Amino acid sequence: MFPIDPRDTRPIYEQIIDNIKEQVIKGVLKPGDQLPSVRQLAAMLTVNANTVMKAYSELEREEVIETIRGKG
Repeated sequence: MFPIDPRDTRPIYEQIIDNIKEQVIKGVLKPGDQLPSVRQLAAMLTVNANTVMKAYSELEREEVIETIRGKG
Protein backbone atom coordinates (compact mmCIF):
# COMPACT_ATOMS: atom_id res chain seq x y z
CA MET A 1 0.00 0.00 0.00
CA PHE A 2 2.72 2.49 1.04
CA PRO A 3 6.12 2.33 2.67
CA ILE A 4 6.89 3.17 6.27
CA ASP A 5 10.17 5.04 6.64
CA PRO A 6 12.08 3.87 9.73
CA ARG A 7 14.29 6.97 9.51
CA ASP A 8 11.28 9.28 9.73
CA THR A 9 11.11 11.03 13.11
CA ARG A 10 7.30 10.87 13.15
CA PRO A 11 5.64 7.95 14.91
CA ILE A 12 4.57 5.10 12.62
CA TYR A 13 0.86 5.71 13.24
CA GLU A 14 1.29 9.31 12.03
CA GLN A 15 3.03 8.08 8.88
CA ILE A 16 0.05 5.78 8.25
CA ILE A 17 -2.38 8.67 8.78
CA ASP A 18 -0.45 10.97 6.46
CA ASN A 19 -0.13 8.33 3.75
CA ILE A 20 -3.85 7.52 3.79
CA LYS A 21 -4.76 11.23 3.74
CA GLU A 22 -2.40 11.74 0.79
CA GLN A 23 -4.05 8.88 -1.09
CA VAL A 24 -7.48 10.44 -0.47
CA ILE A 25 -6.29 13.87 -1.68
CA LYS A 26 -4.69 12.38 -4.81
CA GLY A 27 -7.86 10.43 -5.57
CA VAL A 28 -6.17 7.05 -5.19
CA LEU A 29 -8.68 6.28 -2.44
CA LYS A 30 -12.22 7.26 -3.30
CA PRO A 31 -15.37 7.42 -1.16
CA GLY A 32 -16.63 3.91 -0.61
CA ASP A 33 -13.25 2.25 -1.17
CA GLN A 34 -12.50 -0.41 1.38
CA LEU A 35 -9.25 -0.16 3.31
CA PRO A 36 -7.41 -3.27 4.44
CA SER A 37 -8.46 -4.59 7.84
CA VAL A 38 -6.31 -3.64 10.81
CA ARG A 39 -4.62 -7.02 10.80
CA GLN A 40 -4.11 -7.01 7.03
CA LEU A 41 -2.50 -3.57 6.98
CA ALA A 42 -0.36 -4.42 10.01
CA ALA A 43 0.91 -7.52 8.20
CA MET A 44 1.50 -5.59 4.96
CA LEU A 45 3.52 -2.91 6.75
CA THR A 46 5.05 -5.30 9.32
CA VAL A 47 3.88 -3.15 12.22
CA ASN A 48 1.86 -3.88 15.33
CA ALA A 49 -1.92 -4.08 14.84
CA ASN A 50 -2.36 -1.59 17.70
CA THR A 51 -0.41 0.97 15.66
CA VAL A 52 -2.78 0.57 12.71
CA MET A 53 -5.78 0.68 15.05
CA LYS A 54 -4.52 3.98 16.49
CA ALA A 55 -4.12 5.42 12.98
CA TYR A 56 -7.57 4.22 11.85
CA SER A 57 -9.17 5.59 15.04
CA GLU A 58 -7.61 9.01 14.46
CA LEU A 59 -8.65 9.01 10.80
CA GLU A 60 -12.20 8.15 11.83
CA ARG A 61 -12.18 10.88 14.48
CA GLU A 62 -11.10 13.35 11.79
CA GLU A 63 -13.87 11.98 9.50
CA VAL A 64 -11.37 10.96 6.83
CA ILE A 65 -12.59 7.35 6.95
CA GLU A 66 -15.65 5.55 8.23
CA THR A 67 -15.33 2.17 9.89
CA ILE A 68 -18.03 -0.46 9.76
CA ARG A 69 -17.57 -3.23 12.31
CA GLY A 70 -17.49 -6.74 10.90
CA LYS A 71 -17.10 -5.62 7.30
CA GLY A 72 -13.62 -6.40 5.99
